[in-house]
Amino acid sequence: MKNHILLQTALSLFILSLFVLFLILAKDILVPFAISIFFAYMLYPMVWAIERRGVHRGLAIILVILITLLILGSAGLLLSAKLSNMTIDFEQLKEEVDGKIEYVQTILETRIGINASTMDHYFSKATDSLFSSWESQVGSLFTATTTTLFQIGLLPVYTFFLLFYRTKSAYFIFRLAGREHKAKTLHILREVSTVTTKYMSGLLIVVLILAILNTTGLFIIGVRHALVFGILAALLNLVPYIGTFIGGLIPIIYVLLTSSSPFQMMLQIFILFSIIQFLENNLITPKVVGNNIKINPLAIILSLLLANMVWGIPGMLIVVPCLAILKITMRNIEGLHPFAYLISDRGVAKHNVSLKKMWRKMTHRK
Repeated sequence: MKNHILLQTALSLFILSLFVLFLILAKDILVPFAISIFFAYMLYPMVWAIERRGVHRGLAIILVILITLLILGSAGLLLSAKLSNMTIDFEQLKEEVDGKIEYVQTILETRIGINASTMDHYFSKATDSLFSSWESQVGSLFTATTTTLFQIGLLPVYTFFLLFYRTKSAYFIFRLAGREHKAKTLHILREVSTVTTKYMSGLLIVVLILAILNTTGLFIIGVRHALVFGILAALLNLVPYIGTFIGGLIPIIYVLLTSSSPFQMMLQIFILFSIIQFLENNLITPKVVGNNIKINPLAIILSLLLANMVWGIPGMLIVVPCLAILKITMRNIEGLHPFAYLISDRGVAKHNVSLKKMWRKMTHRK
């Protein structure tokens, strides 16, 4: 019996390893396919609304995809135009960095007693390495761009066929589940469709709101290229926790390197992003996206790290809705209830920080 359990465990781990290897090797094909699944969920309500008016399914899908491409293309052109105007003189930037390093060296030498020549050697080596690596990064960008363009070109193709064959796909899942599980399978599919559609649509609205808040705040503070940094921070917010941190860090580093007296502005940017992040977590996302995706932060962080190892940034973008789908599936299968509970946020509600709890405490004290 014990040998049988060990053999079964080893076989399961071997199959899991092969599956992960397949995901990595077929990354260029599977990544756009996985993203297209969520695009299909997001576009489905519009396609169905047009189909109900008597329009052929294929024509309705093409019309919705063309409208979506037009909107995304216009937004991309606007951002590209702003980026083209965002010229950075790297020689001047290197001089600014060298000046700030000299200032830090003076403070360290006078107050701590560190040898100036030793510091100068290591600082010079670090800055030369940083700026010399720029050319190699630009060279590798063209290869990455070619792959990315191929994947972007597959997105509308995959999305079209996923929407066109959605009924066939549902019947395929029913046949896999069997007649005895048809009712439960139908319930899971409907719940997944509702949650995913609401999540993806709400996420776009949240990104738009954050872009407006970020850009307005950075503009008031006086940060140059506020629109670019505001939109970039909003898009990076699609990656939970990590993206939010990077989105706020980029304008802080830019101000540090380009401003003669940056510290006050850096503090203002830090306060701005802290306030916006608090509002996003406690007010914007719960109101717009809803509370359907309730997954604890530890499960999200671990999933982000694993997704980054397998699929990189695209994997980090789609791992949260994948977790939500997994939780819905496990919650509706009796033997997997404990795993659904493990990745959910249940059991820690009394420890959560929210505006409602803060308001109740304040009114209770009064």
